[in-house]
Formats: sequence, C-alpha cells, structure tokens
Amino acid sequence: MLGLSVLILLFGGIAIDLWRALDLQRELAAVADSAAVAAASGVDEEHYRSTGEVLLDPARASTFGRSSLSNQDVDLTLGTVETASDGSEVVVRVGAELALGLLGLFVDQSEPLLITTSASAEPLIVP
Repeated sequence: MLGLSVLILLFGGIAIDLWRALDLQRELAAVADSAAVAAASGVDEEHYRSTGEVLLDPARASTFGRSSLSNQDVDLTLGTVETASDGSEVVVRVGAELALGLLGLFVDQSEPLLITTSASAEPLIVP
C-alpha cells in the first residue's frame, strides 16, 4: 500500500510538471500570435500609396512587434521579430525558461528547459 501511494505521488508530480510546460507553451503561443498581428500592421504606407501593394516596413513591423512583446506579462528569455526579405510576412519567435519540480529529477538540469514557439502573420487590407 505504501509503495502504491509513493508511485501515485510520483506520477502526480510528473503530471503537474508536464501540465505546467503545456500551460507555458499555450501562453507563449498567445503572446507570439498577438505580437505577430501587431507587427503585421507595420505596413509601408509610402509603397502602398504609390503602388497599391501591401508590404511591411521592416523597422516599423519590428517596433510594433517588440512593443507588443514588452507589454505582455510574461518573463521572456527569447523574443525576436523578423520580417521576410520581400516584406510579405513577419515571424515572431518567443521562449521562456521553465523550472521543473519532480520531473527535474529525471531530466538533465545542467541547462534550463526552454519552451519556444513562433507565429507568423501577413499584412492584409481589410475592406
């Protein structure tokens, strides 16, 4: 009975760590999505007015994306905003470290566990 109780506690501790990792990944995905949408609003207005083609201004998109990342309530260890060379898309990559509890006993703790995700967005004209 005692062995079964210890086994149940062990699996419970591992499950809690896995749920914390999934929760952090979900939160990072939401942060990346909102930053990508913000960055995709950094349209090159002069190019649009002269040609009618919607392209991103890399500096403006980066400013909008980084502003969105800094306004989030998440401690990020990685946060990049990259615009495609042709200005058609922006990609936001974010990451955060996760301190493991019981699962840390079974995983190499020499380097922290880094959870990362990315999101991309394209500028569109909304009629």
